[in-house]
Amino acid sequence: MSGGFHERLLVQDLIDALWLEDLHGFRNHARIVDHDAGQGASLVIALGRAGELHASGRRLHGIRPLAVKDATLTLRRDGAETTVDGAAALAALQAADWWPQCSERLRALFELARAQSAHTFGHEDTIVEKARVAPEALMHWEALTCLRDRPFHPLARAKAWGNKGRPDTPGYHAETGQPLQLRWVALPRNQVRGSVRVPETGQPIAKALLSPHAFERLHTWAETARTDASHLWFPMHPWQRRHLSGMSWIDLGNHGDAWPTASLRSMAVPDSSEPYPLHVKLSLNVQALGATRTLPPRYLQNGVLAQACLARLQARDAWLDQHLFLCDEQDWWSLRQHDVLTREPGELACLLRRYPAPEQLPPGSWLMPMAACAAVTSDGELPALRALGANDSEQAWDWFRRISHLLLEASLRCFAHGVMPELHGQNVLLVIAPTENGPGLHGLVLRDHDTLRICPALMADAGVPAPDYAIDRSTPNTLILDAPDALLAYLQTLGIGVNLFAMAVAIADAYGADENIGWRIVRERIDALLREGVIARPHVAAIARHALLEADTWPFKQVLAPLLAREAIGTGMPSAMSSLPNPLRQPEP
Repeated sequence: MSGGFHERLLVQDLIDALWLEDLHGFRNHARIVDHDAGQGASLVIALGRAGELHASGRRLHGIRPLAVKDATLTLRRDGAETTVDGAAALAALQAADWWPQCSERLRALFELARAQSAHTFGHEDTIVEKARVAPEALMHWEALTCLRDRPFHPLARAKAWGNKGRPDTPGYHAETGQPLQLRWVALPRNQVRGSVRVPETGQPIAKALLSPHAFERLHTWAETARTDASHLWFPMHPWQRRHLSGMSWIDLGNHGDAWPTASLRSMAVPDSSEPYPLHVKLSLNVQALGATRTLPPRYLQNGVLAQACLARLQARDAWLDQHLFLCDEQDWWSLRQHDVLTREPGELACLLRRYPAPEQLPPGSWLMPMAACAAVTSDGELPALRALGANDSEQAWDWFRRISHLLLEASLRCFAHGVMPELHGQNVLLVIAPTENGPGLHGLVLRDHDTLRICPALMADAGVPAPDYAIDRSTPNTLILDAPDALLAYLQTLGIGVNLFAMAVAIADAYGADENIGWRIVRERIDALLREGVIARPHVAAIARHALLEADTWPFKQVLAPLLAREAIGTGMPSAMSSLPNPLRQPEP
């Protein structure tokens, strides 16, 4: 059953992206036709000489046109009908008269996403069962998020490990539930830069990541390799070790298990001395979402500055101090290849991520990535919401309302201080705490602070010092924004449009409900928060109200067109801002 389901997800994401981005004028060539007395509908795409594509399903009355019924479409040409899968449908689209030129890159990435999706759903039963049995284990929810990956991005699953269209690196994916072994090399200390001065003695990275036994084994290897105190032991992802060359290091072998997460380059090390599993984030030249997953040191240093900025907000705002928790991402190291920080490529770098200590959170609490709430199984279940006690549509929407309120209040309070975290579902974790009535929602944990956007003008107005980010001016800058509306756009696109809307779509899919219920709840929560004075300064609250609830348009992040237009692969996901009619704007009476 899962085979057809995961193919349907890809077809749905492809249609959604083409429609929302209006790629190559897609909407001018598509129309929705109702049938079965309004019980069903088809999206009909005119291709010109190549015929017509028909996708069947249920008409939607929001920003998406159609909830597709299955994984196949119908190609009608010269009086004949052919049933086609997603890959063949994409080929037919690229053969349309109005499609400018066939992109081999688009075809290859879609095929790779398809293969990876099949690999992921091959582990579905095991993933769901592990999360059901041990919901307090963060790693199980990390694996569950793989069932959805990044919502509304048809190529998100295309992880280009150099595998020629097939996922031949199963040990590197979270859904397998298997650890990989870290590869270690010795680097001269004078060739390493870090968040603090690299110590002249000691092995801080290995001490943090390895059990005493593994540390001693690595120590023996280092002695055999004739390294001395002038060398720092440095971890690498095993794939990166095999594919990175031309650097001067001493190989120290494999030591210590690490469990992949949905993020690929972030891995959990539960056998470390930390009270919660420590995460290590490592450079990867693998391509995902149209970018290489290396760790440029400027990103790492910006993350340190961003974390300090968020901590200052907690000190100023009692609500944030009580409900917003920060991963500690201050410790990082990188091979020094250039004198100037902004020129460092970060092909050999690592960051340690420590989660809030148990004493910072309520007793018995556990963490769940918000992305898990958007994962629907092939039999229509919502495992994350089920673990939270939602057993029907009404309870699912109630949890959506509670989660939305928490995320939106945190976002608006941050906006009031001139900052906005990147709030897609992988970066935000829910703090679930036990109550007399079952699981309760206590707060949020933020990670990946290096994407904290700031508006210096708004920060100055709030009396908050702006972090002195290291910026490479040769590439587009999205961290420092001139206008408050540009800052809010990251809440609208990632926090709401990707994170909360994906959850609403999942609930609607699972229960055959109207996904617009989600938009109504989001509007209701924003309106209530603004009326309650969550943004104390009236002129700032007015900016938020207008942009979120009253403006005619709503920002939307294009992903396909920028990816196809990018000639060189960079370190950031290609995207571009576009706009849609505002889904939160109420019609005039």
